Amino acid sequence: MDTGLVIHTVLGLLLLLIPAGALYLLERQMLKSFGLAVGRMMVQLLAVCLMVWGLIRVDSAWLSGAWLLAMSALSAFWVQRRCKSVPLVTVAAGLFLGVIVVGLWLLGAVFPVRAFAARWFVPVTALLLGHATMMMVRGLNTYVTALKADKEQYEFLRGNGHTHLKALLPFLRRSLLAVISPTMANLSALGLFTMPLLLGGILLGGMTPINAFFIMLCMIVGSVAASILSLGITIFFYDWWTSRATKAEGGKS
Repeated sequence: MDTGLVIHTVLGLLLLLIPAGALYLLERQMLKSFGLAVGRMMVQLLAVCLMVWGLIRVDSAWLSGAWLLAMSALSAFWVQRRCKSVPLVTVAAGLFLGVIVVGLWLLGAVFPVRAFAARWFVPVTALLLGHATMMMVRGLNTYVTALKADKEQYEFLRGNGHTHLKALLPFLRRSLLAVISPTMANLSALGLFTMPLLLGGILLGGMTPINAFFIMLCMIVGSVAASILSLGITIFFYDWWTSRATKAEGGKS
């Protein structure tokens, strides 16, 4: 390893003395937790860097697809911890399918690149998956909670001749609004504060500002589309799973 890199890394880590010093003066009990959180972050960051480096070096479509599947499962586990009544496999399937559809549309039809080139596939799908995961928690929680709290409304609509889908529309509407409302409110922040991190990397990679603008615009639109599509697929699978479970219980009784 380059000695200069080690020295500069140590100099950068010295900035941790600022938050650590503040905690030491004001809340010493948090120092241990802070140190553990920083250490865990460093290990995770190193692991992700090595994994992405390996994916780009190998540049295999199958390996990139397997990576997305694994990341979808990990993201689904994170979502399922907050929506415990939803099966893990339904969330993982919704995230994977929603992200892969939007990602391949961007990479295959919108961007002039090879769709499964790892140097494009990995960062694009990772960004879509990150946004879809955050929105999934909001939308799925809203749907499940509303359906449980207002089950009488669903039964009333079914009893008045509405189809299963029409009876679910009020709950689907709430779930959609739970995703769309914060997305609309945060679009400006997304464009001003979050995406510029990726924009800086694109510009450093040698792209012209107009091409960078085009990519960033499509990525923001794609993130919103992937979130809605992933949520819709997950709710479809969850509804199918609950219907089967209800029929199985009815058959036993």
